[in-house]
Amino acid sequence: MPQYIKILLFSTACLLATVIINTPLNYYSPQIIAFSTIIVIVLSLIYKKIILLPLIFLIQIIVFTTGGLHSPLLFLEYFLLFSLAFSETPKLILIYSLILSLFISQSLIDFSSLLYLFSFIFIAPLAYFVTQNSQENKILSYNREETLLWLTLDLKQKLQQLLPNKKIQKIINHTEQLIKELEKND
Repeated sequence: MPQYIKILLFSTACLLATVIINTPLNYYSPQIIAFSTIIVIVLSLIYKKIILLPLIFLIQIIVFTTGGLHSPLLFLEYFLLFSLAFSETPKLILIYSLILSLFISQSLIDFSSLLYLFSFIFIAPLAYFVTQNSQENKILSYNREETLLWLTLDLKQKLQQLLPNKKIQKIINHTEQLIKELEKND
């Protein structure tokens, strides 16, 4: 999915939660939260993974109905940003945290809430850093898997075709030792 669509969907989930809180639909927020929770659970069971859009909406509606920046459940927003940091690109996480800061700033009342708002702005570079490290680890993991696959399949077969049996067995034993060492390092 293109990045601009992901940003648009994230913004739409935040906007929908904001609209619900600032309209007469706020009276039905417990029912909306319950219905959203059921949707998240059913989609998770059907697709065997968590679908982010309903989950983002659910977290936004919970935090916004319980007081926004003064909510005792504000930590859910931090968990949301960090969980997204492991599945999205660093630029998207930066944009997500800035969008979230804009929407949650509606509950800005006093200086203490301003500190919470700045925490969302300053968590963006931290989430960016975590995302970047996560992507580098995925690349390193892929390279290890590629090396193991080459050692186990390609090298072994080509050596069996080229060399006599005694030399092959020595090389195969050495290759198996290399494979075991690589598996231990993982």
